[in-house]
Amino acid sequence: MYRTTLLLIAATTSMLLAAQPINADHINLREPLSSTQLAERPDRPDDATRDQRSGGAVLWSEDFESGFNGWAVMTASGPVEWELTTTGNTGGFTPGPLQSTTGFPGGQWIVADSDLNGVPNVLENTTITSPPITGLDTVPYMLLRFEQSFRQLNNDETIVEVSGDGGLSWTAYPVNTEVAGNQSTPGAPLSETIELDISPALNGGSSDIRIRFQWLSVQGYAYSWQIDDIALVAALENDLRLESVSHAQWDIGQGNFAELPYSVYPTNEVRELSFQGSVSNIGSTTQTNVRLVVDVDGPSTNNVTLTSTAITLLPGQTENLTITGYTIPAVNGDYDLTYTVLQDEPESSPADNVREGHFEVSMNTFARDLGALEGDMDNAGAEYQLGNWFHVVDWQNTLHAVDVALSERSDPGAIIVAVVYDEDLNYIIESEEHVVQANELNDLGEGHFITLPLIDPVELEQDHDYFVAVHHYGGTADTWTGVSGLSQPQTSLFWDANDNTWYYVTVTPMVRMNLDPTVGQPELPAFGGRTIVASPTIFDQNTLVSFELERPADLAWTLTDLSGRTVQHGSLGRRAAGPQQFRVNGNGLAEGQYFLRLVSDGELRTVRLVKAG
Repeated sequence: MYRTTLLLIAATTSMLLAAQPINADHINLREPLSSTQLAERPDRPDDATRDQRSGGAVLWSEDFESGFNGWAVMTASGPVEWELTTTGNTGGFTPGPLQSTTGFPGGQWIVADSDLNGVPNVLENTTITSPPITGLDTVPYMLLRFEQSFRQLNNDETIVEVSGDGGLSWTAYPVNTEVAGNQSTPGAPLSETIELDISPALNGGSSDIRIRFQWLSVQGYAYSWQIDDIALVAALENDLRLESVSHAQWDIGQGNFAELPYSVYPTNEVRELSFQGSVSNIGSTTQTNVRLVVDVDGPSTNNVTLTSTAITLLPGQTENLTITGYTIPAVNGDYDLTYTVLQDEPESSPADNVREGHFEVSMNTFARDLGALEGDMDNAGAEYQLGNWFHVVDWQNTLHAVDVALSERSDPGAIIVAVVYDEDLNYIIESEEHVVQANELNDLGEGHFITLPLIDPVELEQDHDYFVAVHHYGGTADTWTGVSGLSQPQTSLFWDANDNTWYYVTVTPMVRMNLDPTVGQPELPAFGGRTIVASPTIFDQNTLVSFELERPADLAWTLTDLSGRTVQHGSLGRRAAGPQQFRVNGNGLAEGQYFLRLVSDGELRTVRLVKAG
């Protein structure tokens, strides 16, 4: 049971770039504190208290070894609820029992197990809330630390909420937002440690702290979230954290997709980048001269160090630091990025001050995926299209092909085509049909791409958006398209033939633009022209199959249904070079799709046929 990663938010074709409303009924959000509010917090405790609760000291903890200990479960919807466990998820399709500090084997922890208890398409909404945590009102700056294991299905939400006023109001901290569909937290079932700066929720100190964990799955029958070894920890004195980084910045209000963080830029599509790092002060003192430094290690001598404008960060404050003015050189190769946040004060915990990044410049490849298969998507056997938006800045580009990576769960013999759309999602052109071969598929971590040449090259207009997709017709011969990396909403789309609707997905399909003018489907030795042609392809009584031989050859053909079962076959004997034709009789065929395969001296050509009712 490897479930399809589908999308949850629909948009009509004419509204694809419009912001989608977010249903936040289940989250009681509170605005972050302003700099003024932070500056007006009460003075820190006296020295005696501070000595007893120095930075890094555990102030309170829960490992569930004695049961729930006053934690309260509330389930608003669905069959999934938080429960104590010694075995972890038991449905068999998440990583396994949580290997936390006090967990498996021999310990207890809590789990929301949708894999075992969930029901498809039934909303799941369950919370577990701590009892009052008191006696910490003299500690204004602290972190919430816990160990977890989580596996994502499709936009399942895992939310931590903290109240500093006994549950009257809550501050929400969504976690695991970076975990892609059908993927788990790093190292699972080994636990991952999460640290959240909850100081803004405490308003300078709290005598009644509550902690709440919420599992929410709109789709239902997802995977699981396992949690253990929860602790409140006193903040270190000087502690910055680099939360996230990017080499380009895009938001839905920009009107096009020029500033998406592409992973591979064609040589003539290099552009100015805007580096950004989100930096938090999770320590207990103000940090000065805080700046983002980006080291670009490019091919040959294309190395540079860039530094942002410096700022001051108060405790509990998060800001974005930006570096502009860097344009990618038109030099092919790998560009490795090292992001570092620095300040004047001596950093107490430097491990989370550095992050890595990467992009590539290639002669003809334009890509957004990360190049190695992390997951896959299909549509439960139904017809679908899946792809990415791209923005072209140059005036002399021609799109010759679309590259796509498929996972090893795809069926050899399935048929795919590539489709190209303009910025209004109007159809432009497609490729010829391609029969999937076993040696073209990818295991996790691999990155083999199938090149699908377009029927005719497309001259791309300068400063325009284009959408490229892989199209699978559906049927028992299934196609699982690879995904790699995350996509911002509205930038990667999925078309579901079941309801003829476009949706967006938040994982990146492994579907790329190929600008190589030499690309093309290689001519098979026994055939001329692009492919065999059936006229009409949708027929009732019979259809005429036409092709051309470059030299004399022995010919045979088979007609198979979507399950791969042969329903007709025949031999055409030895034919001379030149144009050739034969008819396929539709009498006795059930309506539906078929694939006609023509073999000439070991070379194969395929055309899709549709028997009408």
